[in-house]
Amino acid sequence: MRKLLLTLLLFLVPGSATLAQSPGAVSSYFEGKQVVVLMDMPATQKGVDMKMGRPNPLDTISYASRLKTTGVAIHNGEAVMITKVKFKDKSIEFQLGGGGYGTFGDVTVAPSNFKAAPKSGREREIENQLQNENDPDRRLDLQRELDFLRRKRERDDDRAKAIDDQQRAQQNAQIAQVRLQGGSRFNLNYGGKVPPNLTPQDIMTALAPYVAFSPGAPGPTPDANYAPAPGPPPGAAGPPLPDASGLQKGMSIEQVEAIYGAPLSHQEGGQQSMITTTNVYARSNTQVQATFVNGVLVQYSVSVH
Repeated sequence: MRKLLLTLLLFLVPGSATLAQSPGAVSSYFEGKQVVVLMDMPATQKGVDMKMGRPNPLDTISYASRLKTTGVAIHNGEAVMITKVKFKDKSIEFQLGGGGYGTFGDVTVAPSNFKAAPKSGREREIENQLQNENDPDRRLDLQRELDFLRRKRERDDDRAKAIDDQQRAQQNAQIAQVRLQGGSRFNLNYGGKVPPNLTPQDIMTALAPYVAFSPGAPGPTPDANYAPAPGPPPGAAGPPLPDASGLQKGMSIEQVEAIYGAPLSHQEGGQQSMITTTNVYARSNTQVQATFVNGVLVQYSVSVH
C-alpha cells in the first residue's frame, strides 16, 4: 500500500521527474535557444551522425564525406538557433538553423527538361519508300534527303540539350546557395531505443565537445519543468533594435514578426518547392529587410534612419 501511494504521488505531484523528462518537455527546453557550434556543420539534412555510447561518438567518415559533398552551412564559432529537437525510436534529431537542406519538398538536383525530338513524318515516309524502291538513282536521292533530315534533327537536339544543360547549371548553382543557408543537425543514434527519461543536461553533455550552450555565460541548468523562458508577445512594443539583436538565421517568419510585428512590404517568388519571401520590417528608427526560404530566415540586412 505504501509503494502504491508513493507511485501515485509521483504521477500527481506537478513537476515530478517523470513529467519533467518527457520528450516534449525536453524539446521545448531547447527549441528557440541560441548556441554556438564548435565545428563546421555540413549543408545537408543528413547532418552529423553520432553513435552514442562510444568513447568518440562522432562518425568522422560520413562527416568528412558530407562536408566535401555539400559544403559548410554553419561555420565553426557561428551562433545559430535550435529550431527543432525531434525524438525518434532510436535517435534524436538536434536541428540547427532549419535542420539542413534536403528535407521533404526541397529540390536537391535541378531536373532535366530535355527530350530528344522524334523522327519527323517525312523521315518515316522516306524509310518506308526505301524499303520498296529498286531504282538506284531514286534510292540515292531518298537516302540523301533522309540523311539531311536526320542531321538537322540531331543538330536541333544538340542545341536544345545545350540550352537545357545551361539552365540546369544555373538552377543547381541556386540550389547550392540555398543549401548553404538551410542549417544542419546532429543525429544522436542510440543503436537500440532512445533511453527513457533523458534530461536536457544529458543531451548537453553529449554535445558539449561540438556545441557551446548559452554563449558567453555558463551553460543552462534545467529547472524542474525544463520550461523555456517565454518570448515577447506578437506586436509588443520595445526599445529600438539598431543592430537587429534577437534576429538569427533559422528563425521562422512568425518568430521574426513576434519581434518586429507585421511587415511594411511583402514579396514572394521562387519556383516548385523553393518559395522565397522578402519582407521589410520597421521598428522605431530601424528598418530590416529579411529574406526567407520556405518560411525560414536565411538572410537579413539592417538600416538605421
